[in-house]
Amino acid sequence: MTTTLWSGAQTAVSARTGGRRWWRIALVAAIVIGAALLLGRSGQAVGSTAAYHPNNPTAGGSQAIARVLAARGVEVIVAEGEGALLHAPIDGDTTVVVTNTSDLREDTVASLIHAAGKAERLVLVRPERRVVRAIAPTVSMEEVPHGQDALISTCDTADVHRDDRLTRSQSQYRDSRAVSSCFVNDGYAVYLTTSAAGLSDLVLIGSTDTISNARTAQSDNGAVALRALGHSARVVWYVPDLRDVPPSSAAQTESFTPRWWGPMLLLLLFTALAAFWWRGRRFGRLVVEPLPVVVRAIETTESRSRMYHKARDSARAGAVLRDASRRRLAAYLGLAKSTPPDLLAEAVASATGRQLNEIRWLLDESLPQTDPALLDLAARLAALEKEIRRS
Repeated sequence: MTTTLWSGAQTAVSARTGGRRWWRIALVAAIVIGAALLLGRSGQAVGSTAAYHPNNPTAGGSQAIARVLAARGVEVIVAEGEGALLHAPIDGDTTVVVTNTSDLREDTVASLIHAAGKAERLVLVRPERRVVRAIAPTVSMEEVPHGQDALISTCDTADVHRDDRLTRSQSQYRDSRAVSSCFVNDGYAVYLTTSAAGLSDLVLIGSTDTISNARTAQSDNGAVALRALGHSARVVWYVPDLRDVPPSSAAQTESFTPRWWGPMLLLLLFTALAAFWWRGRRFGRLVVEPLPVVVRAIETTESRSRMYHKARDSARAGAVLRDASRRRLAAYLGLAKSTPPDLLAEAVASATGRQLNEIRWLLDESLPQTDPALLDLAARLAALEKEIRRS
């Protein structure tokens, strides 16, 4: 009887709690979708954070030079990874530029030489010594540990004009076969144009100030970079990815996780918190009560009765009363609990001497639809059980 009464209470309450549950689901879904859109837009707005990346708008990026080139009609293609470089549209009217040679392994350098062999020129900005040695073995190189400030050009070429100034040099180059050497210091040039096997034109720039967003507007840094990269109608800006990094340099890379990893973790955390809020149960204040607590059995029955009364489900309550009476009557008469109602009615009529139709009406026919009818049925069933016990 306990299980039947409880299911009836759930049916009565479900109509009121169903609407409340659905609006909570809708609210949580709207919040999660909104957070995903905001995090996605914020992740896209930042662009790349890699050093000297053409899509990096921060001080350490090179977005300013890339945008000025595009504004002047030069097509700027960002090739991220060796595969993208090999599939990039490179021809005789293309300049290939690399600003992070520290992320190149030997096989990738060979692929770079092969791809740039079809281009008008290859520009390397502050390349590493091993990369210079692999591409142009005749070029000697030296690092400038603390940098040299206020370099003034004495050459006059298409890329570097006389009296142009660079704010700083970080590495310098020398080659007996050089086409032009600018910003020379002790025989080494910060800007060197030379030739190499498999390449039409090789330009080495020993200062990242020429492409850095923070310094490109100082002195003639940006002008030198724009002339070096603006020779062709197209610029393929090669940005090595993690697969291009040599094993010895893997630990020095910025991060092995994609850009969207951080926003995704925030979204998952927010979703979990929203689920906790949605499914969490709100308990009231703690109430101090002396133990042990004695609960009368009648209280449970009365409470469930009040729930049925509040739900106005007289038929359901009548069915519960009738089912309980049938079980008790079968037990009094020594019959099985699964005895069909017709056979039980015949046995009860035989034991009490009542009319069979009256017994069938009490045990297996129409259910009460009003509270008075329910009370009448309960009284008749109680009288019938008392009569059977006496017999």
